[in-house]
Amino acid sequence: MTTSPAPRPRFVERHRTALAVGGLVVSLGLAVLWLFVVPERAALTTGVQSWLIRFGHSICWALLATTAALVLARAPKRAIDVTAWAALAAYAAFLAATLL
Repeated sequence: MTTSPAPRPRFVERHRTALAVGGLVVSLGLAVLWLFVVPERAALTTGVQSWLIRFGHSICWALLATTAALVLARAPKRAIDVTAWAALAAYAAFLAATLL
């Protein structure tokens, strides 16, 4: 019995460049947007918490853009994974600062 690969991975592999470019453009756009759209809570806090609220979301999106650029460049999986996990950590820090 032979199994054929699932259609989705084949689609992703076939359109890898377009998906990476799209992810890069969208992520960069959102990184810039979140530099100007700052939650009100940032004005009510000080120090690291204020900084994370002001810049954490943009940092997350910039790291996702970096991840997309690494995918586009066919970088090693380890480099892609590091930037993706760093984006998750940045978002977690942003959420923690916003909710605390």
